[in-house]
Amino acid sequence: MKVNYQKVITEQPTELKQIQNQQNHITGFRKIQALYLLKTGQVDTVSNLSDYLGVHRVTIQRWLKTYREQGLTNLLSIKPRSGRPKKLDEGAIAALQKRLQDQNRGFNSYGEIQRWLENNHQIQVNYHTLYHWVRYQLKAKLKVPRRSAAKKDEGEEQEF
Repeated sequence: MKVNYQKVITEQPTELKQIQNQQNHITGFRKIQALYLLKTGQVDTVSNLSDYLGVHRVTIQRWLKTYREQGLTNLLSIKPRSGRPKKLDEGAIAALQKRLQDQNRGFNSYGEIQRWLENNHQIQVNYHTLYHWVRYQLKAKLKVPRRSAAKKDEGEEQEF
């Protein structure tokens, strides 16, 4: 059954362009782009639109069904992500970051950080997870002062 999408889509093309420019997520952008292209008549079928956007035609049909039944606001609503909650809560992350920035009381190893988290925050974290958090999320490094040679000559060090 052929649907006249130019009549089904109630918003004007200028409104759709404004809404499209306000989108923060690529999925919302594509959904509005699909409505815009159908409203302006640049594409005439869902198959052509799916080729143009690089999205499966069934996905576009699902978008259009949501638009027809629930409106534009529900089409653009973002469902919350499900999944496992983070092991490190915001308080533990803030305390860890503060401790890592402290020059006098830093950590000598990631194992020491594990023990500190377990003792102070009752959180058991895998070594690799902790390494990833400290190194890439908090962008910190464990910098430990190295011992200096007892027999070194200070004059030579200055010249060097």
